[in-house]
Amino acid sequence: MLTLIFSIISFLSGSIPFPVILTKIFSGKDVREVGDSNPGAVNAWKSGGSYIGIFVMFVEFLKAILPLAIAIRYFEIEGFDLVIISIMPILGHSFSPFLKFKGGKALAVTAAMWLALFQFEAAIVIFGLLIIFFLIQKNDAWTVNIVHFSFLIYGIISSISKSYISNNEFIILWILASILMIYNHRKELRSFPKFRKFRNLTGVKFE
Repeated sequence: MLTLIFSIISFLSGSIPFPVILTKIFSGKDVREVGDSNPGAVNAWKSGGSYIGIFVMFVEFLKAILPLAIAIRYFEIEGFDLVIISIMPILGHSFSPFLKFKGGKALAVTAAMWLALFQFEAAIVIFGLLIIFFLIQKNDAWTVNIVHFSFLIYGIISSISKSYISNNEFIILWILASILMIYNHRKELRSFPKFRKFRNLTGVKFE
């Protein structure tokens, strides 16, 4: 029963379209009319500016971190029950009932989910890899999916799993999150990765 309650709370928390709501309140603009029309934090940044973008990003992280942190710390939910609760904010964001079951790409929510489970270790690995791959290639959809796959490899090698979630449960959760990530980026992933061109000190280009 507790798992069901937290699953509903986590889904609803993830489904609240804060980028749409907050950007509209503070700038009067609709994030869905910018860029790729994704109702997410990146388009909130593009349409509302850096201050609004940072604030929206922070709130987007909280809507995944808070329900998971409360479930773990105060109710000691663990194991497969925690896996179910952990995927719910991503589902909510991807298929928001407040947006006619349409939603964003859930990048911030997915990252926040991993941060809620593995704290600073996940933050260092995920954001470190993002910086590296953003510098290497241009297709953002491929970048985030490659980073997510790299996080799986790191998690298995380092045994990142905590006492409240096993290694096998970590892998199951990663698979579920990856399915949603690939689905949300299905259009962009039709194009191949595009590697950036660099110049070394002699001015010679290399790929």
